[in-house]
Amino acid sequence: MAEYLSTREVARYLKLNQKKVYALVANGQLPAARISGKWLFPKELIDTWVAEHTVYPPGGLMGAMLDQLLVLQGSDDWLLGRVLQGMSQSPHGSPVATASVGSMAGLSALADGKAHLASCHVAPSVESSQAGTPVYRLALYSREQGVLFDRKRAPGAGGLEALCSRRIRFAERQPRSGTSLLLERLLAAQKLQPRWTTVGPFSSHIELALAVRNGQADAGVGVRIAAHLAGLDFAPLAREQFDLVIPGAFMSHERMSQFLERLLDGVRAEAAHAPLGYSFEDLGRLQPLPAGAEPAP
Repeated sequence: MAEYLSTREVARYLKLNQKKVYALVANGQLPAARISGKWLFPKELIDTWVAEHTVYPPGGLMGAMLDQLLVLQGSDDWLLGRVLQGMSQSPHGSPVATASVGSMAGLSALADGKAHLASCHVAPSVESSQAGTPVYRLALYSREQGVLFDRKRAPGAGGLEALCSRRIRFAERQPRSGTSLLLERLLAAQKLQPRWTTVGPFSSHIELALAVRNGQADAGVGVRIAAHLAGLDFAPLAREQFDLVIPGAFMSHERMSQFLERLLDGVRAEAAHAPLGYSFEDLGRLQPLPAGAEPAP
């Protein structure tokens, strides 16, 4: 049932005096209905009116939200998840909401104003064009991608050519993920036509590896550490850079600076343990990417 406010109630609700409320109504600026000589104000429409007249700082609604919550969408990565988990357990940590939606969907979230930063492993030119706004590319590490398989169950399944020639159950990642795009590029480069039957899609490397480990699939493409943790065999295919992409409007925000500093400290601490399949030569390198532009090498 709709809730209505009197003139006095809406003045108190908006923290205005009643004369100002009458002036707004007279000018047609405030939604109201005149019933039996009295003004009534639908609360739902008043709330909508307030939202429409709210002035946000640079960065829009996401910029206003940054003081309370940081939103990270994009590619799944075991090491990034490990670092973020450690940060969340710190009493000094800021709340971070994450969504493993894939590289391209993460960049689209930036363009749509639904994220503060995106994790991805695609070309810098794709990062800048898909984000739709001037961004910064923060290099974290490179990681090794390859075929995950069980040698006992699928002997000789270590290469793409061998995989494509066999009628196996192939675990696939979700569309628009960086891993699915990598696989498409590798298949096109070698002019291969797979004969496999797909299983999935799976939203994380660990989920895919466990599907192979449990016999739900015979093979799939993922990071080396996932194969190691699941006790699978691994045949390398490519090494790729894993980045964070941050809109320029958020880079100078104190909360973003604090988050990135703590994140890099966490990655450095993990790098000291030499996690399998990761390399950290470019860790912390920050590069501006104009919207839609190819960066200088």
